[in-house]
Amino acid sequence: MEARSLRADPERRDLLSRALRFGLRVGRRVVRLARPLARRLGAPFVPLRRRAIVVRQQLPAIAVISRTLTRALRRRIRRVVERASATRLRVGVDIRPFYEPLTGVGWYLHHLLSELARRDEIEILGFGEPFVTGDGPRLHVALPEGVSEESFDFRGIALSGGTVWLANRLHALLASIHGCDLFFGANYFLPRSMSAVARRRVVTIHDLTFRRFPSLLQEETLANLNREMTRELFRADGIICVSDATRRDVLRWFEVDPRRVVTVHSGLAELPEEGGDIPLQLPPAYLLFVSTIEPRKNLDVLLTAFEMLKDDGNYAGSLVIAGKIGWKSEATAARFRSSRWRDAIVHLDYVPYRWLARIYRQADLFVFPSHYEGFGFPLLEAMSCGTPAIAARTSSLPEIGGDAALYFDPDDAGGLAAAIRRVISDDALRQELRRRGFRQAASFQWSRAAEETLAVFRRASGGER
Repeated sequence: MEARSLRADPERRDLLSRALRFGLRVGRRVVRLARPLARRLGAPFVPLRRRAIVVRQQLPAIAVISRTLTRALRRRIRRVVERASATRLRVGVDIRPFYEPLTGVGWYLHHLLSELARRDEIEILGFGEPFVTGDGPRLHVALPEGVSEESFDFRGIALSGGTVWLANRLHALLASIHGCDLFFGANYFLPRSMSAVARRRVVTIHDLTFRRFPSLLQEETLANLNREMTRELFRADGIICVSDATRRDVLRWFEVDPRRVVTVHSGLAELPEEGGDIPLQLPPAYLLFVSTIEPRKNLDVLLTAFEMLKDDGNYAGSLVIAGKIGWKSEATAARFRSSRWRDAIVHLDYVPYRWLARIYRQADLFVFPSHYEGFGFPLLEAMSCGTPAIAARTSSLPEIGGDAALYFDPDDAGGLAAAIRRVISDDALRQELRRRGFRQAASFQWSRAAEETLAVFRRASGGER
């Protein structure tokens, strides 16, 4: 029956023929990559007994590589024969942000994939580390249902240097075999293994800190970012910016076609709330800052404003700083540890996601004094928890906060202190900011972000699907 169907459908027969030719090319490439390993095993100085032991040790890992590549090739051939590519968009996604505790970019990608994976018109394949073993790497968050992790699974198998070498080099081939319509890099760049085989690509740009504040980076890092970003934006078929402010920065600093640069506002997921008491010593009343501590976050101006309020007796509460100490922030950390009001300053370091809602809700006020933000998730998170917010009047923050926050000049500690005094002392204003904050936060939906992102994918892949 299948043979008669193929004879009656020349186009389908041609698709199958091309798929088989592709399989032969894959086989030749595997042989070519394995040749150095074979030469190593066949070297005259390697005793025959040692060669046999090495081969026997590597067989289980080589079998895993073979099965993984074969399974991917079968899926590719089945997809071609069934013409699945005509109805579903196959997207390879860089999931490396999931291999470390999630912060802004990681949560952005996780929430976006969770929504995209619910749509029948898209198939998502995750590419992270080339292989996994019993010792790691490990995902710090479960992949959304419908998103696969495409790597060589060596858990429970002893590895040699040769098989590690082979797996690293065949990971790009694995990505190629799957025949993705495009690859998506949610963290500015695609990794080399994906970039090498990407026919079409979309990247997300969250901010251009390295251009706005180059003094905060080492020269080598800065040179690498300038080189890689220019190359990536030149290659990209679609560039997603998380705010209009970030889009303006991209168009200002890079010569790219504005039609390829699209603003897609991120969504806001409801923060989970840990049941029972969280193991943190929170003061009864406090101002709150949530973010990694680094120079552009401008924590120093908040410290100055807090000290002014305490000196004048205008605030009886504390200041809670929730965030790990980042690059070039030793001086800021030393300042709040040695402040004359240090007994009223609590540093929580990195706070697990599940605890954030409680910390936001118990705060009197949330302050976001950053000099520069590409989007500003903490501002929306605070609003969604009903916490009145004050933010710097800079970059994307007025765009994201709308009329639901008070704003101040990021270099004016006195202006910030005055804004804090105003909110703390005016209950009617606090209630109005709470009401507006709920409304503003609710307008940022991941479902809409996913739909707009999918539209970018369709255009970048060469047409509507």
